[in-house]
Amino acid sequence: MSLAPELKARLVALRLFDAAWYLEHYRDVQESGMDALGHFISHGLDEGRQPGPAFDPNAYWQANPDVRALGVPALRHYLQSGYKEGRPLTVNEKLSSQQTRSIWPEWPLPGGLPHWYKQHIRPLDDGTVRIMYVLSIQSGGTPQTNQDLMTALGNRLGDNVECFVLRCVETSLTLYLFRDGIYLPIERHQLAKKVPALDHYLDGYDLAVEKWLVYYRINVIHVRHMVWQSLGLMEVAYQSDIPVVYSFHDYYSVCPSVKLLDENNHFCAGRCTPSRGECFQELWPSNEITALKHDAVYRWQQQFAGSLALCRGFVATTEQVRNVMQDIFPALLNKPFKVIPHGRDFNNLTDLAVAPALNMPLRVVIPGHISRAKGAEVLLQLAADKRLAHVEWHVLGTLDATLIDQAPNSLVVHGPYQRDDFTSLIAQIRPHLGAVLSIWPETWCHTLTELWAAGLPVIGFDTGAVGERLRETQAGWLADDITAESVVLMLLKASEAKEWQQAKRQLTQWQLSGQHSCSYMADNYWNFYQSILKR
Repeated sequence: MSLAPELKARLVALRLFDAAWYLEHYRDVQESGMDALGHFISHGLDEGRQPGPAFDPNAYWQANPDVRALGVPALRHYLQSGYKEGRPLTVNEKLSSQQTRSIWPEWPLPGGLPHWYKQHIRPLDDGTVRIMYVLSIQSGGTPQTNQDLMTALGNRLGDNVECFVLRCVETSLTLYLFRDGIYLPIERHQLAKKVPALDHYLDGYDLAVEKWLVYYRINVIHVRHMVWQSLGLMEVAYQSDIPVVYSFHDYYSVCPSVKLLDENNHFCAGRCTPSRGECFQELWPSNEITALKHDAVYRWQQQFAGSLALCRGFVATTEQVRNVMQDIFPALLNKPFKVIPHGRDFNNLTDLAVAPALNMPLRVVIPGHISRAKGAEVLLQLAADKRLAHVEWHVLGTLDATLIDQAPNSLVVHGPYQRDDFTSLIAQIRPHLGAVLSIWPETWCHTLTELWAAGLPVIGFDTGAVGERLRETQAGWLADDITAESVVLMLLKASEAKEWQQAKRQLTQWQLSGQHSCSYMADNYWNFYQSILKR
């Protein structure tokens, strides 16, 4: 039975057939003189032969026992429907995916794929700039902004740039080619063990990635986040003369607590506060980092200091983040370190805020997952304050599960939302203003951008990017202290007609000239890449 043209194209595009491997493993095919791919399609597929090291029919059946019961050749099933369904190729991949389910779309195959991908060959040294982005976490602002950047670079440069993404979770290491919103897995490697928190190195990881860097002719590595990745990546890149650009989207490089909040929720700026309590970290198993404060954090900073010294350049989103990093890692003072704000594209900037009216309820919207670090405890105090009995609090997202039972009736939790639905949901709530109550100095805050894009002036704490951006635009109000009392006083002021109108005027000014597009962001990054490549 032959293979339909579209399935043949998919077999090649997914890089499941390896002609050299096929001829080496099936000497009868080699002796027959037949074309390897032609033989496989005409005979090998239905004989149950393996097309290459990337696909083993028996392993596919073991991972998907229901397929074997259908009596269909394993690869034929995968090409027809298994790929679309996200079926695992092996039992190990199945177990790994159950723990770390990928939410990046891998289907359908986009148009305009590079010649080397379609022909299953190594990319040519043809002047194309190939950038490998490094990150593991798939939800939140960092991966979304990274996708925005890759898309904008593709729109700006076309075939002159190719974007790859390296993801490592548990023992699963995957390299993707990104094109038109689709993440095409082109390499997978199963590590013998996980990357350890300390020393954050793994030889098996480094060896696998080194081969991929060489084979795919990567020109620039851009580290977006290093959680679960090996710091040996920087040494491999340095030895291969591949420049590394390192972005700081949080404070992970300084401390695995990420937000630099101590046990009393005080910001430490990377220098442990005097108290003896233990700081909270959630990215690594607790048995891997037992005593962090005044202890393992110093080893942590040492291991990152050595790797960061091998990078060519650095990027932060605000001056405050750059200052913290240069304080903890003085070697960064002598290297290119750009501040590049996140860009964001909106179909239109709207005006959905309702003006406050005397003796009427005041609706305040708080977007995102509101954890303790995002101000959940402050929010509960505000919702219980009798002076704010006229205020309705709308969490457009979720609230810390350990606190949700304490929420009074004035606090409405709307549940998770899709990024593209934000504006329509705001229109339904009809809020008067927004609030960002993070008690840690955020490095950007996408929800602040979304609130402003919807036309809502915002109240927030004077810390981190939220403080910097509110101070710069005046499109809202800054609470002086990180306390509920400070927010109460500022909210009562913000609901006054004159105050609210003034913030709205400043917000209109931001909408007219202050919002940076993804294209603007991509231009800044591209220029930085070029300057790094020339060094």
